[in-house]
Amino acid sequence: MFRGISHIAIDNKGRIAIPAKYREMIAEQANSQMVLTVDHTDDCLLLYPMNQWVKFEQTLMALPNMNRRVRNMQRLLLGHAAELELDTQGRLLLPTPLRDYAHLDKRAVLVGQANKFELWDEERWFSARETWLQEAQDDEDAHDLLNQVSM
Repeated sequence: MFRGISHIAIDNKGRIAIPAKYREMIAEQANSQMVLTVDHTDDCLLLYPMNQWVKFEQTLMALPNMNRRVRNMQRLLLGHAAELELDTQGRLLLPTPLRDYAHLDKRAVLVGQANKFELWDEERWFSARETWLQEAQDDEDAHDLLNQVSM
């Protein structure tokens, strides 16, 4: 399970280092193989260990692709998917088109989302987080949902 937020650097070659606490799990469960793709709703990237990507991909492809919204989502997520491998130092080389999509430059935030990570430009993450916090404070339904989850 991937949890928490890690602030990470992007080197001049476009590489990030996966936090050490996740490397062994990725090596064991996904043979150090990962898949990076766009998030079709936010300016961030989604980073899956290969074993989790395969499950997601099967679910995505089982959706009715006669529905235009489904086809568009499949095009975006599968079309941008890049297979990556952790190097011996636990780094991943991020493809330039994907870095450009998410506006990634020097500082990034890796956000654990249970079976995957979101990869955000650090400034965009802080801005989006402030928006989400304000929306949550203003949204009575969000309070009700949180109360249901907390039970």
